Amino acid sequence: MTVVKDYEEILAVIGQYADGHKFGSGHMKPAFHKNAIINAEPIQGLFDAIDEAGKTEPVIRVDILDVAGSIACARVTIEECYGKNYIDFLQLMKTDNRWEIVSKVYQEF
Repeated sequence: MTVVKDYEEILAVIGQYADGHKFGSGHMKPAFHKNAIINAEPIQGLFDAIDEAGKTEPVIRVDILDVAGSIACARVTIEECYGKNYIDFLQLMKTDNRWEIVSKVYQEF
């Protein structure tokens, strides 16, 4: 695997996550590992909140901070998401030859 290919795959996974804000949690769920967490809580809380809030059109910027073998970290800046702005830090892991988000921590700004 090349570094460029890893970056492309990571960006594609984060793209799925971003699509969930626009189209519902069904678009975002495949990006997450089955045991993923958000701010130390089960990820299902994020899916429920997205579906309850409905669709939005946020402005999203992705910065891949580092890739080291089978782990990676990305910062996602999300503006105008349900009228709020957020900074997310996503931790990703490559399992079964596929990148997945294993945890998300976020802060409103």
